[in-house]
Amino acid sequence: MALWFDEAASAHHQLRWKVRRCLYSVRSAYQDIQVIDTEQFGPSLVLDGIMQTTAGDEFIYHEMLAHVALVTHPAPERVLIVGGGDGGTAREVLRCPTVRAATMVEIDPAVVEAARRFLPAHTAALDDPRLEVRFEDGAAFLSRHDAEYDVILVDATDPEGDGPGKVLYTPEFHAAVRQALRPRGLYIQHTGAPFYNPEVVRDVSADVASRFPLARLFSATIPTYPGGYFTFIVGSLGPDPLQPENPWTPTGTRWYTPAVHRAAFVLPPYIADLLPASMVVG
Repeated sequence: MALWFDEAASAHHQLRWKVRRCLYSVRSAYQDIQVIDTEQFGPSLVLDGIMQTTAGDEFIYHEMLAHVALVTHPAPERVLIVGGGDGGTAREVLRCPTVRAATMVEIDPAVVEAARRFLPAHTAALDDPRLEVRFEDGAAFLSRHDAEYDVILVDATDPEGDGPGKVLYTPEFHAAVRQALRPRGLYIQHTGAPFYNPEVVRDVSADVASRFPLARLFSATIPTYPGGYFTFIVGSLGPDPLQPENPWTPTGTRWYTPAVHRAAFVLPPYIADLLPASMVVG
């Protein structure tokens, strides 16, 4: 009999992955952690029953989360990653030659341990001397920092339920993000799959647009996530992702290119209708 992992995209729609075997399963202080070996995507990280990242398509999410920000900022030197315990975002951040120091604040050390064991391509840069890894609450960490980072990337679990990522989608957190950015800094976090959770896109976009001089939404096609259509919010204190300022262009990427960057901000009316008028690009 075939073994399948099921995830509910909504009350009326499920996603399924055919599984070779379960590689790892543990209950940490914060969440249930599993690594399953899937037929389609290889080793895959599951938190509280929700697929987070897979060896097969992680490059799409991590390249878009990191490089849209790094290319938009004229010369990012200090980068903060909130979450990101699987290591993929740190790997992409540290490809940028202007980055002198990056800090990854992950609440759950067990996630990093699992990723190191089973997702080595994700964690390839976790021992880079430019990277500091801290195990603590990201929101609490941010509250202690003022005007320190050029780029902040929020690589968190979805806000649904009572998981540790829920606080990272609140107005209080967005206020702390803005406070922690240097002048002309910017931040990005994902806003999920709009076909299933349009309220996340709507509410986060409205809050970010009210706090930052410039806010944009962009998308990427990521097979692992419900519907395959995934969105990200940009809050900026100056640089506009529609006019990138960094002369550096990532090489060796499998998804991100300057042309993909530009195209990612072209949104269908269904998504644009969820946004404040100030965010809609003509």
